[in-house]
Amino acid sequence: MNAADLIRRAANAGVSMIHGDGALQFYAERQPPADLLAELIAHKIEIIAALGAANDPILSSAWLNRVARLLDTRPAVLLEEGHLEPHDLVELADADVVLVANIIRASPAWIDRPQRVEQSAEVHAVEDVKLQHIIHTAATASQAWREAAVAYNNHWMSCPDCYTAAGRYCVAGLDLRQRYNNTPMEASK
Repeated sequence: MNAADLIRRAANAGVSMIHGDGALQFYAERQPPADLLAELIAHKIEIIAALGAANDPILSSAWLNRVARLLDTRPAVLLEEGHLEPHDLVELADADVVLVANIIRASPAWIDRPQRVEQSAEVHAVEDVKLQHIIHTAATASQAWREAAVAYNNHWMSCPDCYTAAGRYCVAGLDLRQRYNNTPMEASK
């Protein structure tokens, strides 16, 4: 039996425990069963470790954060709405977070809960309006530019005297090149 099970059995029997400085103290309103006391004493070190882990805000909050992340919510929501209790952080400290999240997800309290609308408290500064920069391509070019581009490209690709890499053109190629360069891509308004 693990420490969480012993803590749960002790709580069911009315036994509360306090630990500190390596000591474990038991309090009960009535005499608990002798076999339970014997087990508690035999597993004192494990119980102190489990209680310490539950009181360790880093370990218990890390476990709670992982469960909340799987449920796509905040840890505070799980505690506020009663899906998990603070003592669950002790009892379920060594439980698989996926299993715990699946159990919560399947519970009627989770299914029937009112959906919260999360609102961000962030204040966004108004940014300066930036002018849009339009990138001109053949797809957005004017009809005149497309015609000039087609005429120029068709000529130099078929002309044996035009060699664009060297900037050498025949008379007709040079004329088509200048017409292509001088034709604006934007349609005139």
